[in-house]
Amino acid sequence: MAKIYGRADTEKRLLDKLPKEVKSIDDMDIVKKEFKKQYHSIEDKGLINKFSRWRKKRQINKIQNNKDTPLHSGTKGELRALDTLSKLDDNHHIFCGVIMELPHYVTYNGKKNLKSAQMDFVVVSKRGIFPIEVKNWTDTYIFKHRANGGLEPHEQAERAGRVLWISLKSWRDPKQPMVTSVLLTLQGNMKYNPTYKFVVVKDLITINQWIEKRKEIFSEKDVQRIVDRIKDHVTK
Repeated sequence: MAKIYGRADTEKRLLDKLPKEVKSIDDMDIVKKEFKKQYHSIEDKGLINKFSRWRKKRQINKIQNNKDTPLHSGTKGELRALDTLSKLDDNHHIFCGVIMELPHYVTYNGKKNLKSAQMDFVVVSKRGIFPIEVKNWTDTYIFKHRANGGLEPHEQAERAGRVLWISLKSWRDPKQPMVTSVLLTLQGNMKYNPTYKFVVVKDLITINQWIEKRKEIFSEKDVQRIVDRIKDHVTK
């Protein structure tokens, strides 16, 4: 099993919106059921009881209102992706929710407009460095996202790859490490886009095999140096 650092960024953001009793996305229904049981066990009379019922109802609504949202869907998608990626052997390192910020803006697509990036996952091994953008988007959501002027997923992946490559450059080997951006489509509804020719598009069925078949380009020492440069940038 691959070595995992940090936690999925979307899961942390989702859990921050929920009662502290919810420790993972799988707890949502269990905790909601328990809260309902507690709510109905409180007698509906007296000021203190009414306040306790109000607080419990508020917690129940927090869970209900955060189910079946884009963030909830994104969390489920990232956790599915992490479950698949974790099946890579222990020569692979998986970094979750990586955030990189450059000291100054750099040029992207002819404009000096790129300074930071958030990566769902970064996989590192002797076979390379793979920042992975996970998308669990339906066709309807893709249409709405484009209509609202949102960044293309391919562009998100490409921008992240550029920020990561610049962040990892060093005077020590590997001085300019190979970075390959990956768009991981969980619903299989996104294809390779020649406009973003350096962004590879994969799904859950093909991603691990594709990584495992890559030619080894780094030594063990190279990998450790890359790991040391990334590990402090994960979501915790």
